[in-house]
Amino acid sequence: MHADFRVIIYPFPYDSKTNLADQGFIFKIAENLADLLAADYRVRAQIRDCLEKKYFGNQNQPIAAHIAFQIAFCYMIGFGAKSDDTKCHSWLEKSNKYLDDLKIEKEVVRPATRSLSFLRGIVRVDLIQEYRTWGFHKLKEARKEYEREIGDMAQEFGEFHMILDTLYRIFRDLLDEFKEYRKSEELRMQIRDEAERTLGIDDPYTLICMANLTVTFWNQGRWKEAEELLAKITETRKRVLGLEHPHTLNSIANLASVYTEQGQSKEAEELFVQVMEINKRVLGLEHPSTLTSMANLASTYSSQGQWTEAEVLEVQVMEIKKRVLGKEHPDTLTTMANLALTYQKLGRWSEAEQLVVQVMETTKRVLGPEHPITLTIISNLAETYRHQGRWKESEELLVRVVMISKRALDLEHPNTLTSMNNLALIYKEQGRWEEAEELLVQAMETTKRVLGQEHPDTLVSMANLASTYRSQGQWTEAEVLEVQVMDIKNKILGLEHPDTLTSMGNLATTYSNQGRWREAVELEAQVMETRKSILGHEHPHTLTAMNNLASTYSKQGQWKEAEELFVQVMQTTKQVFGREHPDTLTNMDNLASIYRDQGRWKEAEALLMQIIEIKKRVLGPEHPDTLTGLGNLASTYCMQGRWNETEELLVQVMATTKRVLGLDHPSTLITMANLASTYRQLGQWKEAEVLGVEVLEIQTRILGQEHPSTLTSMNNLASIFWNQGRWKEAEVLEMQVMETRKRVLGLEHPSTLTIMANLASTYSDQGRWKEAEVLEVQVMETRKRILGKEHPSTLTVMSNLASTFCSQGRWKEAEELFVEVMEMEMKVLGPEHPSTLTCMDNLASTYRDQGQLKEAEDLQVQVMDTTKRVLGLEHPDTLASINNLASIYRKLERWNEAEELFVEVMVIKKRVLGLYHPTTLTTMHNLGLTYKNQCRNDEAIALMEEVVSLRSQQIGEDHPDTKVSMNILRKWRDEAEMAAAAT
Repeated sequence: MHADFRVIIYPFPYDSKTNLADQGFIFKIAENLADLLAADYRVRAQIRDCLEKKYFGNQNQPIAAHIAFQIAFCYMIGFGAKSDDTKCHSWLEKSNKYLDDLKIEKEVVRPATRSLSFLRGIVRVDLIQEYRTWGFHKLKEARKEYEREIGDMAQEFGEFHMILDTLYRIFRDLLDEFKEYRKSEELRMQIRDEAERTLGIDDPYTLICMANLTVTFWNQGRWKEAEELLAKITETRKRVLGLEHPHTLNSIANLASVYTEQGQSKEAEELFVQVMEINKRVLGLEHPSTLTSMANLASTYSSQGQWTEAEVLEVQVMEIKKRVLGKEHPDTLTTMANLALTYQKLGRWSEAEQLVVQVMETTKRVLGPEHPITLTIISNLAETYRHQGRWKESEELLVRVVMISKRALDLEHPNTLTSMNNLALIYKEQGRWEEAEELLVQAMETTKRVLGQEHPDTLVSMANLASTYRSQGQWTEAEVLEVQVMDIKNKILGLEHPDTLTSMGNLATTYSNQGRWREAVELEAQVMETRKSILGHEHPHTLTAMNNLASTYSKQGQWKEAEELFVQVMQTTKQVFGREHPDTLTNMDNLASIYRDQGRWKEAEALLMQIIEIKKRVLGPEHPDTLTGLGNLASTYCMQGRWNETEELLVQVMATTKRVLGLDHPSTLITMANLASTYRQLGQWKEAEVLGVEVLEIQTRILGQEHPSTLTSMNNLASIFWNQGRWKEAEVLEMQVMETRKRVLGLEHPSTLTIMANLASTYSDQGRWKEAEVLEVQVMETRKRILGKEHPSTLTVMSNLASTFCSQGRWKEAEELFVEVMEMEMKVLGPEHPSTLTCMDNLASTYRDQGQLKEAEDLQVQVMDTTKRVLGLEHPDTLASINNLASIYRKLERWNEAEELFVEVMVIKKRVLGLYHPTTLTTMHNLGLTYKNQCRNDEAIALMEEVVSLRSQQIGEDHPDTKVSMNILRKWRDEAEMAAAAT
């Protein structure tokens, strides 16, 4: 805990052995007022208090009279105490002077600065930082006192007297600290207007006032206004002071920063380079201003994804600061912390960690283990651990930070609340929703009580809590908070403020999660258009809004609209930031994802190959982002059934992530899980099971049995058991996952409902139709109530229930449900959405199973024609629909047409997916059945022998599909032998 504030002063350098006149100096507040007002307000209160004590303890009448007069002056102008006429007159009587003397004393006041070396113990500090360190209560006290001082002194000296400049500056900063930007702006504009009127627009003080106003524009995200004003200041300073004057260079640097905020990185870089080169030439390489300009340029490089260039500059700045300022200087430590962030961006976790630990140990030793800066550095180290998936170590550090902050700073201090939010994030990432929610609610309620509901920090806490609700599938609770946040921001900041637009984007995400696509699209489109008009088409925030809207289009199956936006974003980022910028690569990846969704594998693959080559060259082959790109490429191979290439790539990625990030890192575990899925697709059940069990054991140890990732791994392992026909083992795991999710997330959470649906599928595969039906009805009714009848997840489970009816021979109920789902999907998603076509396909199968072959054929032809046109002939969904139509022709005994379609599908699958792909073998199996129907027995047996051989090699003799083919082949051979014997 900080010691109580104390300052020891002497009203003037008094030596009792000499006469007052001999000393030749008498301390006067009026003469030193400008410098005294630059000190902490508590210094002024202490001076006034000391003067009163000196008066009562002093026997020398001339000295006592002088002190009394100084105290009277204090009460007249409000120095160190509230202005008080009664007390002023009382002390004036003790000084044997008159009101006219006080008026004369007031004329002595001037804004000129004078050394305060005679005031022992006074050190100039960053006052706002000092108040912030002491907590909210001190900030509030400071705000109240400065407002009181300004009011009192403005009454005596006039509202815009130069002597009040320092008080106004500190009070403005306090208003900014409390996010009272409108009030701060009003005050700054008044001061600027007065300066322009009295001093002229070219006066240095006027220009400082104008620069102060740009700070308010900056804080409110009003970049264009800030840019216009800074450009005006810069041109004036160039003309009046010259290009190389420090004030001019400062204006240029500020203008560059505004360009950076607007995404104009190249313009910012150009200005920062100009400032740096001038500072180097005029001031020298080691001057603080030069080093600051180098650090600014490094930051601009970082914003453009030019991490290597940033690193070079930051290392240079760090080495100079170490040599000039010392290794333990705050500026040196700040540079080291910035370099650590760059290492993180480059995926060099060990170097980043080493630097942060070094900074932390130094701040502990120099400032103490409980100093706010030390705690900030510890939080940075926790963030480094978090990026590496080292949740427990991150959590331990943040718990310590929260405890120290509560004790040293108090619960209401901004740093304490920030650390609580950080800890909640760690809990959230570990799936510990209740602990995260508890912390966030506490932080939100505290900020509401201390700062009020409309304070930006309160709104941030509300948004964080809403995000946690979203993660738990508590859409209604999230929506309520997000609407509240959006409305408050709209009222206070305006519709066009960046924070308001961000809150609108968050609400759109919640609508999207609820399947309320129209509302999501409406909000996202509004955000996009507003950002275009305010920030321009090329600003990163505008491009993000375009990406969000494209993603929503994608979720609705509006591939063309999504693709058009993604292409536009990608081309813009290439043009503005360059081909190798992280944002460009992210947008290329988004476009590849759209191609994958449409089954345009080659185009997706080509884009992903470009991304990987760039990442390898820029970041290195072992960077996490490079490995993620390889994982995405493997996913594309997987969707094409190119299992061997998928396996080869994932084995490579897994080995690298194990070596670089460690076996326990989330990225390593994801890769292992993907590889297990590939083995499962290949029918290599043992290999899949070994990996699945290993992932599950690691996640259980690191994250706990109830973490979402752990439960996902359990579900994946259940799928492996399911594929092997090990229904009981699958059921046990799914039951465990379901019960855990019910307890941790609640019965209505999307993840809980998903596992219930999976368990229903397991029951169906065991022929336990009633149990499957009970679960599916429960899931359906819950989703209808929570998400609405038209939500895609609701429609999916309705389709599943219809399939269960089919399995029980309840054709009419199945048909009614499929028709209902199809009609809703046509309305919500459109007639060409994959989900709509799948439902139509299911309905056609239901017609077929009821013997309504004409209706089945008409609907299946419609599905086939649509998938061909929308997705292309080679898309898996198209091939599945052709295959289903061929099956209908078989039922109609139109063997030639069935054969023609089966052959077409088989040829395409062999070329696109390969001979060994499971669906290729399924088509060959069906074609064999068609040959048999045509009494082409030899061809049927030959083809089925090939199917049995390939399935035995690929998925094993024990696989259910292999057994089905083997049984049919055995039967046909027996029939052939009997026929031969009969002849």
